[in-house]
Parts: sequence; C-alpha cells; structure tokens
Amino acid sequence: MKLLLATFVFVFSLLIGNSAKAKNICDNISLMKIMPYMPADYRIISKKPLKDTNLCDILVQINSQIIPIYANSHIAIVGTAYKNGISLTKKEISSYLKAQFKKNFEKYKNDLKQCVAATYKPKPSTKRFFYLITNPDDPLCENAKQDIKNIAKKFNVGIKVIFVQPEGKSKRVEDFICSKKTFKDYINSNYGDKSSCKSAKKYLNKTNNIILNKLKITSFPFLVDKKGKNQYGINPVLIEKFIKNIEK
Repeated sequence: MKLLLATFVFVFSLLIGNSAKAKNICDNISLMKIMPYMPADYRIISKKPLKDTNLCDILVQINSQIIPIYANSHIAIVGTAYKNGISLTKKEISSYLKAQFKKNFEKYKNDLKQCVAATYKPKPSTKRFFYLITNPDDPLCENAKQDIKNIAKKFNVGIKVIFVQPEGKSKRVEDFICSKKTFKDYINSNYGDKSSCKSAKKYLNKTNNIILNKLKITSFPFLVDKKGKNQYGINPVLIEKFIKNIEK
C-alpha cells in the first residue's frame, strides 16, 4: 500500500508542478528520447505550457495527421485530455486548424476567383456572396445544394460554385465544364455528357490543388465568404446562420 501511494505521489508530482516550473516546461523536451518509436519525420507545429500542470501541450504533425502530446522531460501522454468535461485536445486542434486556414486563405483567396464554375445571383442587385465548394460525387453535397440555394435566395446572397473531385469517381465536373453548363444545370444535376476537353482537366488540376493542397479543405460542402469565415456540413440551421451574417 505504501509503495502504491509513493508511486502515485511521484507521478502526480510530474504532472502537477508549480507555476515557475511550468513557464519553462516546454524547454529541452526530446520526444524521440521519451518515445523512441516516434517516426523520424514528425514535425512539431505548436507547443505551449498547459495551464495548471507541469506539462507542455504539443501538437505534432505526422504526414497529414495532427496528434496531441502532453509531455515534460520525463513523460509523454498521447491522446485526448479533458478539463471540467471539455476536451482540451479538440479545442487545441480546432484553434490550430482555424489559424492555419486563416493564414492560407489570405495567401490564396484571390485564386478562388479563377475556380468559379457557376454563379447564382438571387437579384441583379445582389452584392453579398459566398463560395460553395462542393464535390458532385458526394451524395451529401448533392442532397444539400437545393437547401443552400433556397437559404441564399431568402437572404439575397449570391453563390459562386467551385468544384473539386478528390477521387474522380465520375466525370461530372469534366462534363459540366466541357458542356459549359450553368448554375441552374448544377441545381438540377444536369452535368452534361461532354467530358473530354483540355479546359476541364486544367480546371480540376487548378481547383484540386488550391482547395485540397493549398487551403487543405477536406470536408464538403464547404461554404466560405470573401473574408475567410466559413461553415461546412449540411446542418441547415448552421448554414442559415452563416449565410445570414455574410457581410458586403
């Protein structure tokens, strides 16, 4: 019993340190030393002291995956951390991804204008708009497009459609571009049947590169305004809130 208590006290002292130690807790941490199984090509993308503990909050990127690690010079804990019922891991990763998207959006936002395949304006005087980035091979995207259009019409907000086709299961995007279809055709799922032209291949190469590689958007449908505010998914309540609050 005494040994068990002593072990608990030792581990607890490693996790909960005084604030003076916590300030420098991120210094001199060698993840490869603590965790020799770490791949050599891992990259630390952020680190900061975890409040009220003797741990450093580290986000590590391995390939395209972001992994949270809580460590000091002695131990490392990989996985989700909770405080007062709230996932610190989810918050940290979300904050990082938002910051990265904002940075990337500022760099590549002007390129989005070249990726627009179709445009919708509820009225000739419509000035507000958002980009609708969608994958026509995704049933969720196809099922949500009419609702998105109806909400945009309700608030007099324009839509600029950008297609991506990560896996290329069909030729819908190529058909659409080569057949020079319109927004109305898109809503009616009339993608055309002419899929062999240089402009279509050029279009997909450009949009897939900008959306998937540069902006690193992976969830669709994805709505983003000209300032980088965004919403993804098919929840009509969240979509309506996003569209309603788009600025001119």
